[in-house]
Amino acid sequence: MTIVIQQIEKSLNSILELLTKIKWEDIPEDVRYKAVLIFADDLSAITAASHESELQLFLEQLIQFSGPAESTIFNNSKTLVDRYSAALANGSSGSWCEVDTGYLPAVCHASLYCLPAILAEGEAMGNTVTEMLRAFLCGYEVVARLARAFEYDELMLHPHGSLAAIGSATAIGFLRNFSKETIFNTICTSATLVNPAPFKHAIEGGLIRNIWAGIGATNGLRAADLTKIGITGTSKSLYNVFVETFGAKFNVENIVPELEFKWAVMQSYHKQFACCQYSHSAVEAALQILPKFNYKDIKKITLKTHWRGKLLSNLAPETTLAAKFSMEHIIATSVYHGSANVEAFSSETLDNSEIRQLREKINMYLYDPQPEPPNDRPAEISIHLSNGEKYIQECLIAEGSASKPFTNQTIKNKINSTLKRHYPKLHGPLQSLVAMEERALKATWRDILNEW
Repeated sequence: MTIVIQQIEKSLNSILELLTKIKWEDIPEDVRYKAVLIFADDLSAITAASHESELQLFLEQLIQFSGPAESTIFNNSKTLVDRYSAALANGSSGSWCEVDTGYLPAVCHASLYCLPAILAEGEAMGNTVTEMLRAFLCGYEVVARLARAFEYDELMLHPHGSLAAIGSATAIGFLRNFSKETIFNTICTSATLVNPAPFKHAIEGGLIRNIWAGIGATNGLRAADLTKIGITGTSKSLYNVFVETFGAKFNVENIVPELEFKWAVMQSYHKQFACCQYSHSAVEAALQILPKFNYKDIKKITLKTHWRGKLLSNLAPETTLAAKFSMEHIIATSVYHGSANVEAFSSETLDNSEIRQLREKINMYLYDPQPEPPNDRPAEISIHLSNGEKYIQECLIAEGSASKPFTNQTIKNKINSTLKRHYPKLHGPLQSLVAMEERALKATWRDILNEW
C-alpha cells in the first residue's frame, strides 16, 4: 500500500513539475493547434444539444435559481448565470449528443472534463483565450494520464462520473496559476468529489449519465475554491478512492514522463457519428456498403465486433441515450437513415417500426481473434438480403482516431456546420480561433462573446 501511495504522489508531481513551468509559446505548434481544434469541436458539441427537450428543462431550473450573471450557458439564448451553474449546464450538454471528442488509450473524454469549467471561469474572470487554452491543455494532460494509470479488469465505472471532477479541478488550478503543490492538493480534493458512476447506465439509458460530467465540472471548481482556504483531501485521496474504493490497479508506467514527452491530446479522437465510439467501426462498415442494396430487402444482419462493442446490446432502447449505446439501434438507424448524425438518434427513432424491425434482424458476435492496438476496435458486418445476396464489409478502426485521423478541414467543416445551425454567434469567433489568428488568441474570452 505504502509503495503505491508513494508512486502516485511522486509520478503525479513529476508531471505537475513539468506542466507548471511550461508556457503556451513553448508548446509545439502541432500540439497547440490540436488543442484549439478539440476546444472548438467540443464547444460546438455543447451547442449541438440546444434542442434536447430534457436538457432544456434542466437548464431552465438552473437559470431560475442561478447566482450572479457572469458565465454563458451555450444554449443559443445568451443566458448568463454564475460560473458554477454554467459549468454544470455546459458539462451536461457536452456529451448529450455523443459528438464530443475522446481519448483512445483509456476510457476517458478528457476535454469534456476540462472545457466546461475553463469556459465558465475564463469568462467570469476575464482570462485571455491563450490562458484558457494552456490551462485546458494541461488539465487534459493530467486527467488523461491518470485515466491510463488507474486500470480496471472490467468496464464497470463510467469515466464521466469518476474523472470529470479531477479534470475540471486540474484545469482550473492551472488557469488560476496555482503552484505545483496547490494543484496536487486540488487534485486530491477533487478525487473525493467524484461519482461512482455505473457504465451500464449508458447502455440502459439512464439520462442522469449525461449530467455526470456537469456535476464533475462544478465540483472541480469547488475543489479549487476549497483547497485555497485549506479545506482539502489528503495526499492519499487518489489511492483511497481509486484503488481502495473503486478497485483499480495503479500502473505507474502509464503516468510518468517519457524520455521524450508525448502530449496526450495527440492521441485524441474526433467523432462524426452521434453515438458511442465503440460502435463507429461497425457504422463505418455498414455505411460503406449501404449504396449496394435497399434496406427494405434485408433479411438479417450479422455483426462481429470487439469486446467493448459487444457490451452495447439493447434490443429495445427506451431513451435517446440508450439508443446511442445500443449496437442494434445504432446499426439499424444508420442503415435506415443512411447516416449516423444527431437526427438519426432523435426520440422519434425509438418507436419507428422500420428501425425496430431492423434491430430485430441483427445478431452480434465477438470479433475473434481481436487485433492489437490501434486496430483493437474492429467490426465486420454481413448484410443478407431476401434474394440470397450477401454483402460483407470490414473496418478495423474508425476514422477520427490518431492512427486514422480526419483531415483538419473535415473537423473544421463539422464545427462550422454545427455552429451555423445551433449557435451562429460563435461561428465567426471560432473560425478566427481555429485559424490561430493572434487577435483571437490574445483577446479575452469575455470580449469574444460580447463583442465579436
